[in-house]
Amino acid sequence: MYKRNGKKKRGPFSWVKFLKLSFVYFVVFLMAFSLIDYYALMAFNFLWFILFSAVLGLGFGFVHVRKHWHDNIDLVAEELL
Repeated sequence: MYKRNGKKKRGPFSWVKFLKLSFVYFVVFLMAFSLIDYYALMAFNFLWFILFSAVLGLGFGFVHVRKHWHDNIDLVAEELL
């Protein structure tokens, strides 16, 4: 799967895998930010945490699919969704 110059070929971008992984990352970040908000005595607006979790989830999902990583989050996404 390597070209002559040593760079790895990239396959097609899988939108279904991207959406599944982004949703799992979104839930993970939302849970982490919920704990932060809980221990901060709910001093922050929770909508900011939802927005920030969505942005981070989409970003991490994109990088995960683009880099063709395979780890436990792939297994969770396939089993749950």
